[in-house]
Amino acid sequence: MQTTTEPALRIRTVPVARARGDLRILDVRDDLSRVTRANGEIVGYVDRVDVAGGTAYRARRYVSTERRFVELPSVWSADDAVDCLRWG
Repeated sequence: MQTTTEPALRIRTVPVARARGDLRILDVRDDLSRVTRANGEIVGYVDRVDVAGGTAYRARRYVSTERRFVELPSVWSADDAVDCLRWG
């Protein structure tokens, strides 16, 4: 008899939140984080991107006046991607 193992579905009951400088980072999924200011204003998103050399991180800044996201260059660290939103 052959048995198969179904992939485990992991659902977070409590989102992981942290801060970097004046920004708040909330993990939406394992590979996506929302970056906001302390007042709740959305600054953008950081997501994990698989590339040939490993894992990179892409920041997308939200431009509220245009109601769109601007993709910033990918970097090798999630903290660097947040800093792109923080300082850029």
